[in-house]
Amino acid sequence: MHDLTVDTTAISQNGSSGPALPWRSELFAPLVDATTGEIGRVVSSEREPSGAHVFYFWADDRALTLDVGHIVVGFSEEAAVIAVVDQPRRYSDMQSFLDDYFDRHVELGIADEAATKRPEILVFEAKVLATKHRREDVVSKRPVVNGPVYFATQDAIEYALGVQNYSGFRIPALMHTNGNYDRNADGIVQDEWGRPRFQRTPIYLDADYLLGPEAGHANWTGQSGLATKTSHALFLISSAFQTLKREGETVAALMFNVKGPDLLWLDKPAQPIDAHADAYRAVNSPGLGKDDLDAYASLGLEPTAFENMRIFAPFKPGAEPDSRGDYVDLDTFSDYSCLNTDRHAPGETENVYPILWSLDTALYYPHKVFSFSDLDDKLMGFIYELRERDIDSIAELDKLWKKIDDFFDESGEDYWEGHHKATIRKARNRFKGMQDKLGGLLARGKVRSKTIPTPDSPFVDQELRVIDISQANSTAGELLVTSIINAVWKMAEKSSLGVTKLIVFVDELNKYAPAGGDGGLRDTLVDIAARGRHLNVVLFGAQQFRSRVDGEILGNCGTSLYGRIGDEEIINAAYRSISETSKSELLGLPKGRLLIRHAHFREPLFGTFPMPPTIRGIDGQRVFAGEESGARGDPAQLLHALLQSLMGDFSPSQAEVRTHCDGLADETIDAVLMRIRREYSGGTHRGNAWKQAVKHLNSARYGAFDR
Repeated sequence: MHDLTVDTTAISQNGSSGPALPWRSELFAPLVDATTGEIGRVVSSEREPSGAHVFYFWADDRALTLDVGHIVVGFSEEAAVIAVVDQPRRYSDMQSFLDDYFDRHVELGIADEAATKRPEILVFEAKVLATKHRREDVVSKRPVVNGPVYFATQDAIEYALGVQNYSGFRIPALMHTNGNYDRNADGIVQDEWGRPRFQRTPIYLDADYLLGPEAGHANWTGQSGLATKTSHALFLISSAFQTLKREGETVAALMFNVKGPDLLWLDKPAQPIDAHADAYRAVNSPGLGKDDLDAYASLGLEPTAFENMRIFAPFKPGAEPDSRGDYVDLDTFSDYSCLNTDRHAPGETENVYPILWSLDTALYYPHKVFSFSDLDDKLMGFIYELRERDIDSIAELDKLWKKIDDFFDESGEDYWEGHHKATIRKARNRFKGMQDKLGGLLARGKVRSKTIPTPDSPFVDQELRVIDISQANSTAGELLVTSIINAVWKMAEKSSLGVTKLIVFVDELNKYAPAGGDGGLRDTLVDIAARGRHLNVVLFGAQQFRSRVDGEILGNCGTSLYGRIGDEEIINAAYRSISETSKSELLGLPKGRLLIRHAHFREPLFGTFPMPPTIRGIDGQRVFAGEESGARGDPAQLLHALLQSLMGDFSPSQAEVRTHCDGLADETIDAVLMRIRREYSGGTHRGNAWKQAVKHLNSARYGAFDR
């Protein structure tokens, strides 16, 4: 073992004094694990010489913890070379497999007389991450010399990942585990679960290269159902939220829920509070283990759920509210069972809001509403006619149909305002089924609201906004994604987002921006990928098949992450920059482990991440929405909390509220709570909120409460 604390001088062949051997330099001592000692020696040959980006080393027989993905340090003449371990190969002096077969039979024959063992070496390929020269102003590309190799320390790994060159905040993303043991200040190996603990180093991302303006965007690829893509996206969004909050910047996120209750319970923590512990155990919700909690502590993060969450969902097909006069007033909405979302249980709807369109909104997306074969010039001309006439509801359209029918009956002509009766007949037929086609998204009357939030309104700091399209049909789902992202992009262009950074997470990206495809949403997503980092909009995209996503979007992503990938996908050219060893690893990558590329990293790295800080969607559904749930929010308690926020010291006691709520169904109390919130939103109502609540509760008790 070399003593790396001594810096000596050597005598060159011409007799002059020169620098010490680099691995004996005190300058590089912080970069190498001297306590563990040498784990191998650099080796080069005529066929496989060391290069500026790749070198080879054989591993010491005792270096049993050394493996693919670990980070090591070798040396050139005046620099330390930090590299990630890649392809392992074992060599012997055998010319063929047959040689070993016959040699083994000879060994067995003379085993009792003279046991033999054929020499064998294990050689690893190492891909250079960074080179640290003696002088800070020199960037060296000189290959390593045939000298010792050591495990890299945390300082070396952070240097190799370019942390010292980050222009933005450091956002924790993953945890790298090396092959050397973690030691305390006295050099004693740390124990974990009765075993030595390996050295762990946080992998940070540069905020300027993840969220802009230098670069931006992130993309996840991996097979579905392995709890990796969405889980890590949630973890990274939480990490960004916490980091930017500490740095005094504002941030929000917009997500689209496409699978069941996946993203509906992100305001519920993975670790239950005491009152919910039994309910979590009843559904086998694992929570966060010691390793997860240790990882959060090491990364400087808190495993807390998203506190400011809003969920938006369309209505169930056929459950759209009726018009009163010519309008549908969403400010009076209270029946959450009508919404097409799994989050509608009493006590759990205070952050859930409806989405409902008037006809005029749908007419802005005719290519999504009507079949491509139907959208000829004649039908588009009639749609433009409706826009010019400000026909903004189905009720008004019905009046127009009658007016047109009367015109044809009275005049006997074949054209109305330049449109042939055949075109109008076709349009009428297509519009007739529009409400069914949009499945709960379209109202008959005009839609208005003043007090409730909308999905395309400006954001507030630390807001997580989820659009639930998991149960909407494909037409309604694509319309919502298209319209909301387009609206957000327009806000960004007008600098009216409301926050410094906005993260837009789109799952199944290959569906909305396919390779070789076209369309309004694809063009918008490409535009976001190209210009979003300058306008504070960041695209986080995920998909099973990276090869099927538009190349312009992937080309503008400063960070890419890979989970387990199928063999039919990994042979695609989209993975040509990943080594064969890493590709083989990706074929069987376990949950919680990813390969990451980032703008500052010269080579991709493997890392792990803790489970996200929020309960899994399916577990949240069972705990907080189950019929027998003991963890569901108590509507009476929530009503009391609302009255406290509205009235302060003049609010009633919790006992008084419970007395007036006694005997009423949770759904009824929930409806009264929402009614009070609407009536007193923005401080417009001047009456006593508690008296008004009592009035509504009494009306409900006698069946006279109008929701």
